[in-house]
Amino acid sequence: MSNGEINPDPVPSLSAEAVAALNGPSVSVYMPFNIELDEMTAELFGQAVDLSGTIIKVNDTVPVSALYDAAASAGWLHFLQAADEDAFSVYVNQAKAEDVSGALATALYISEGESYDPTNKGVAHLDASGAFGDAVGEAWYNYNSLQDFLMGYFARKILGHPGALAAISNDSTLRAAYTTKYHAGMNAIYGGAGAAVADVPAELDVSGVTAALVGVTVPANGLSSADLELIVQQMMNQAPDRFADVGDRGTLCPVRWAEGDKIYVQLYLKDNKYKLNTGAPSGAAHPVLLNATNATGVTGGGVETAIENDYYVLEFTIGA
Repeated sequence: MSNGEINPDPVPSLSAEAVAALNGPSVSVYMPFNIELDEMTAELFGQAVDLSGTIIKVNDTVPVSALYDAAASAGWLHFLQAADEDAFSVYVNQAKAEDVSGALATALYISEGESYDPTNKGVAHLDASGAFGDAVGEAWYNYNSLQDFLMGYFARKILGHPGALAAISNDSTLRAAYTTKYHAGMNAIYGGAGAAVADVPAELDVSGVTAALVGVTVPANGLSSADLELIVQQMMNQAPDRFADVGDRGTLCPVRWAEGDKIYVQLYLKDNKYKLNTGAPSGAAHPVLLNATNATGVTGGGVETAIENDYYVLEFTIGA
């Protein structure tokens, strides 16, 4: 039997004895058609996430235990198939979200990057060779922290080379600002305040989370229910076997991550500016001294020039 056919073979010819036997108490009926199940496609979550930009490879792996703990049957995300089997929901485990946020920040050396250490030049925690290319020289492919890369980005956009760092006088201000902005963006992994909730344990109930529990205020622009489902849909597309034993419908199950998985986070550099300080500070005679007022931030006073918006994509790999 093939292609779903009830009987793909031709109807056999019957002998006279067989025909006589068929007139007895039972009958065998050969239906004159086939049922063919072919050329049909079950489409699984065709929507894609549109990330644009050059990839910056994060070389330090993110431990799989931050996203999925098999022993504790806990994960950053939990999957719940509806009772009617027609839909599913995804919930954030707030305690594990803290682990994920910390692991990603650690891989980017966020804390270490808050101040510049020249001995870290070329330390290969971030591979930005795709971002800067051959024109800058191999010495400027690798960076110790996300902030180190961002300072190189400013120098490249403004002065043509990521190594022209000495001209940027508010290095520490920019580093501190980017640290704050990174954490503000990463808070999305705790889930959005408007995400749908169900009768699930408190740590998975986004609307019931308090700042004391997770250490942050759940952001209004955090991942929505649709966002969370899209993450899981991508996993279903590529590794459906991880959902083969999720249990009965209506049973909450952790979403399984594995070594070798990758996480991509878009880094959107927008509305940034630079300015040249040409005035002398108040009470000083020397015209080349920096104007302290104008040197406090890129978007402070003075003449400002916009830097075109750019996209980069951080590529994380799940490891042991």
